[in-house]
Parts: sequence; structure tokens; C-alpha cells
Amino acid sequence: MTRHLPEQARRQQILEAARRCFIEAGYHPTRMDDIAKAASLSKGGVYFHFKSKQEVFSSLVQEEFDASMEFLERGTAQDEPIMVKMQTIGQHYVSYFDQAPDAPRFFIVMGEMALRDSELSKKLLQMQTTFIKQIAALLEQGAQEGLLREVDYLAMAAVLKALIDGVEGLNALEFRMDLILNGLATRA
Repeated sequence: MTRHLPEQARRQQILEAARRCFIEAGYHPTRMDDIAKAASLSKGGVYFHFKSKQEVFSSLVQEEFDASMEFLERGTAQDEPIMVKMQTIGQHYVSYFDQAPDAPRFFIVMGEMALRDSELSKKLLQMQTTFIKQIAALLEQGAQEGLLREVDYLAMAAVLKALIDGVEGLNALEFRMDLILNGLATRA
């Protein structure tokens, strides 16, 4: 018998178990029974908090997005020059992918699901667009500060987001990211 936990703690327990299941087996092979077992709960205990496997997965996707946007909004709101903000953002994501090895792997599962689920695809596109617009606003700030030249900020932000996604994908494959972490410049 499991001990009583506050609802939010129990939901988090289920989400963490589900994330492991989705990463290890994929979305479609994972059953609610698998999630319940991984969370050390009954299937009814999982259904008490989530109506379906799709709702569990959607909650994980939302959680990823919320954490990313919270960092981005906090980082871009600081009174720092644009170059410092951009460097902080880049270092954050590389470090995050390195410290949370399951995050890039879950990213792969999300991409796979987006190919099969049009609603999830729309949701992910909306989330990506929100992220890209935030970066575009940051680039525009850089141009207003005279540090960046005039470009299509939305297109450039999309390129930067694609770079972040590429680093995340390589990290999921356990490709060494030493070059990004240490840079190209020689140390003086």
C-alpha cells in the first residue's frame, strides 16, 4: 500500500514514472499498467489523476515547455546586454541537456508522437512558435542596442531554435558536446 501524498506530489510521481516508460519503451507500447507499476501505484491510482495515457503525455509536454519558457522569460527580463543574455541562454540549454540526459531522449519521443498525432503536432508547433517569438524579441532588442544588424528576427530565431533542437538531438544520441561547452577559442 502506498502512503498518502498531496495531489501535486502524486501527480509528479506519476509523471516521472511515465516519462521513464515513454523514454524506455516509446509512447505506443507503454500502457497505463506500465506507468502504474513504475509509479508503484494501482492503475486506478493513476486514473484518479489522469484520464488517459494521452493526458499523461500531454502533461509531460506542457511541463517541458513551461520549464523552458520560465527560464527564457527570466533570462531575457534581466537588465543585461543582449550578448550576455544570448550566452546565458546557450549555456543553460547545453548544461541542461548534459545534466538531464532524459530530457533530450524525451524530446525524441515528442517528435515521434508529433508525426502521428495531429493535435500534438499543432500543440508543439504553437509552443515552438511561442519560444521563437521570445527569441526574436531578444534579437530585436540587440538591434535596438546597436549590437546586431537588421535581419528577419523571426527567421533568425527559428534558426537558433533549430540549433538548440539539434544540440538536444545529438545529446540524446550521447554525442560529446565538449566543443560547445568549451568553445573554439584558445585560452590565453
